[in-house]
Amino acid sequence: MINYVAHWDWILTKSRGSIVESIEDYEFRSICPIDNKTALSKYYKDSIDWGINRTNSFGLNGIFKLIKILKTLEDKSIIHVFTIKSGFIYIISKLFVKKDFKAILSVTGLGFLFSSNTLAKILKTLLRPIFFLLINKIYDVIIFQNIDDKNTFLEYSRYENQTKLIKSSGLDTEKYVLKNSFNNNLKVIFASRLLKDKGVNEFMELAKSLEDSEIEFFIAGDIDLGNPESLNESELNELKKLNYITYLGFIDIEKELHNYDVLVSMSAHEGFSRVLLESSFVGLYVVSLENHGTKFISEFENSKLITSLQIDSFIEVLENLKLTDLELSSKNRDYITKNYSSNEIAKHFKNIYETI
Repeated sequence: MINYVAHWDWILTKSRGSIVESIEDYEFRSICPIDNKTALSKYYKDSIDWGINRTNSFGLNGIFKLIKILKTLEDKSIIHVFTIKSGFIYIISKLFVKKDFKAILSVTGLGFLFSSNTLAKILKTLLRPIFFLLINKIYDVIIFQNIDDKNTFLEYSRYENQTKLIKSSGLDTEKYVLKNSFNNNLKVIFASRLLKDKGVNEFMELAKSLEDSEIEFFIAGDIDLGNPESLNESELNELKKLNYITYLGFIDIEKELHNYDVLVSMSAHEGFSRVLLESSFVGLYVVSLENHGTKFISEFENSKLITSLQIDSFIEVLENLKLTDLELSSKNRDYITKNYSSNEIAKHFKNIYETI
């Protein structure tokens, strides 16, 4: 039995469910807060409710509950943990569990801990000795999604065991509605959690700067009150009042993304941006701030990387996009299917499980 651990069930369904479906010869169990039991049961033979509030999973309650769960697992089990946040909780919890597990950590992005936020800088300094002392004892393999994150994390943690570079979390390419034409007026979408370091404020500034143009702007996503970088309820309400942006809330990316023409990402940091990959596959033109987890779009047609978060640079790209010049890229779709599909990522995961 392979146990997938995360502080949010969405991580184990939306991004990993298709991978689990693609891996034969193994059974999988999810360990996470259960908000969508139906979705989990589709992919996992068994699910254990971590029973925590994901917005406050760093608390002692989260550690105590994970200790209790780990003590019920079979000896010699494989534990695959997703995100640095859950990875740290597992490190502490495992100290109190004497069973012999094989453990894998997927660093899906450096996230809040490595951001420029003052609280993050303090936490990173305080937690570093724990990583120094324990990470090599706890994790047998760490998976990274880009080489820059790998180098940064290894320097920070002094991890010396096995590492793997597996780009992206995979797409189930058969689930997406593909774009077949562009709208008469460009529809530009920002799709992300509404975090300041994801660039939501800059996107609003961009839309404000072009409110007299024929370009339409949309924001899809929701606040994440467990993240200090999130917009709060009051800020969300102000966003909803803006007349130059349509706030969509949550959308079904697989079924609705094709309705838009351009995906803009102004995020400060990514592991391997899923929404950029999705947008390129569906057929949108992609404009993104360059960072560790967005550089890959340079491999694609219909894409533009912006080297610094200058609003004027994004304005210039959007103003110069001509509908007559936009063509759907079959090359992008073929390349993504070959290299970044769930089936391809599953092959890498299975190889690790077989050799660990």
